Amino acid sequence: MKIKNMLASLFAALTLTAPLVRAAGVSPQAPVDELWGQPIMAYGSSLSEEQFNEMLAIFGVASDQVDLIGVRGTDVVRLLGVGNPNVQMFSSALIDRGERGSGILVNILAPENITRVTRNQYANAMITAGVSDAVVSVAAPFPVTGESALAGIFKAYEDRGIELEQDRMELAQQELETTTRIAEDYSDHDDFETENLDHALIDIKSSLADIKASTGELASEAEVMEVVQAALADNHLADIISRENVQSLIDLARNYQNTSAITSDQVREQLQNLAENVTRGWETIRDTARESGIMEHVTNFFTSLFDFVRGWFN
Repeated sequence: MKIKNMLASLFAALTLTAPLVRAAGVSPQAPVDELWGQPIMAYGSSLSEEQFNEMLAIFGVASDQVDLIGVRGTDVVRLLGVGNPNVQMFSSALIDRGERGSGILVNILAPENITRVTRNQYANAMITAGVSDAVVSVAAPFPVTGESALAGIFKAYEDRGIELEQDRMELAQQELETTTRIAEDYSDHDDFETENLDHALIDIKSSLADIKASTGELASEAEVMEVVQAALADNHLADIISRENVQSLIDLARNYQNTSAITSDQVREQLQNLAENVTRGWETIRDTARESGIMEHVTNFFTSLFDFVRGWFN
């Protein structure tokens, strides 16, 4: 693993243990949103009793503090339009309503067990589907890719009587598949950062909405290509992403602007909040590292390494 990825994982582990959201650890005295009700735990239906109890412990809740919803392979097929109805489901999510205007906050607990999807990728996909001001924690009892947690999140909204549009939920799944695949393709590339891809996707969505708002028309094929290429260039990805992956982003952008998300003020607000959270996340990692002394240890390590190499040459 690259050193920067090792550091990022270490720093993320530090920041993610902070009390980011109420849903990550509900106490008996925590106020309940009267319109939403108790937080919902959407759990993989394939969990054993022991694994289910482990999920409760990881989320920091008791079974009477949450509403429980089992998520099956049939839910993935029905809500996301993909998958095998007989697939085993293990990843789970705890979903709660956030404060108005707070945006979407996603926390991956025991991050070593969610191996493919990042919290910003979840948040971006949720915004596409029409979720707003949500507080979500995702976890699994052992390493899984994590894609099926998205179905659990959408099922929680269905349980609360909040209708998400089918085409947007399916597009959210396409988005998750596209972004996770691209991130995997370049995981060993020294100049690739997943956060840059997150920002690029936000820029693409926002730019397409601006074109629709200013002209009253959807972006043309040429304009979609320009929007994608500009977003990649602005986020230092133009010289990294392959032509094939650029085309997959163009296809995603084309499908995105053919949904109601393109004219949604709610989506625009949520994207703005997410963009700020992505940026603030890296600033928090940096500041946490400095405060904890990790940066000092890292600096000392490289100083010692350079001294050793210099002495070797001497």
